Amino acid sequence: MVLFAAFLDFVLSIVSFLPLKDESKFQNRYPPVTMGLIATNVFLHAVFHLLLPLVLGTDVSEQIAGVFMLVPVDVLEGTGLGALSLVTAAFLHGNLMHLVSNMFFLFFFARKVENLVGPWRFALFYLVCVFASGVCSVLGRAALPMTKGTIPGLGASGALMGMIAAYLFLYSDQRIRTLVTVFGLPIPFGIGVPAWVFILHMTLRDALGSWLEQQLQAEGYVYSMIDVFAHLGGFAAGLLCVFLFLPAETLYYRRQYTKQTGRTYRSARK
Repeated sequence: MVLFAAFLDFVLSIVSFLPLKDESKFQNRYPPVTMGLIATNVFLHAVFHLLLPLVLGTDVSEQIAGVFMLVPVDVLEGTGLGALSLVTAAFLHGNLMHLVSNMFFLFFFARKVENLVGPWRFALFYLVCVFASGVCSVLGRAALPMTKGTIPGLGASGALMGMIAAYLFLYSDQRIRTLVTVFGLPIPFGIGVPAWVFILHMTLRDALGSWLEQQLQAEGYVYSMIDVFAHLGGFAAGLLCVFLFLPAETLYYRRQYTKQTGRTYRSARK
């Protein structure tokens, strides 16, 4: 069973989906909170990776950054920043590629959610996903047999998975124009992929990764350094909580239109 799961995870990992465009034109307004989140993440990355190393040196800047990372044992023991690191870690990234990939996906998915939910509701919803992904990261990684929650975590990917889950809830009938890469090499034309297929690819990898991490650490092996528990926690929060932040009229017309036509309200508003 472990070998089959590892093989399936390998197959999923060599194929990557890069979203280019979807079909939705619903309320395509400027998303201030999404752009603010991207600007904040870029600014903090520049501070911790360019400014502080230049002023204080690399060793000191890494020590300062480490204070804001999410270390499960510190949260459980109430040391360091404690529960506050659930939030601070979501605005730090390990390197430029980590930052760019997360911000690209955040821009693609989050702005569509913000346009439908509204800026203030969206800001609160994002924080809910940050907190939920952090809690799941702490609980999941602290339960690992070898590392036992001692490895720091950082990045916006947990909250990002919440935005992706919300997109799936709101725009599940959309097709996403996608650039597919195999072993890092792009197929030279875009492919229209249903939103649920695109998102299933991402969540299945996380689910397999979390299970394999538990199984292999019990045998004395560390499988991956990716915080899949944060991804799953963010996704669950996004899928379960987004309807709490939708305007009442949107929910009403969504239900009525679906009952009458069998199609979704968002499709009718293109």
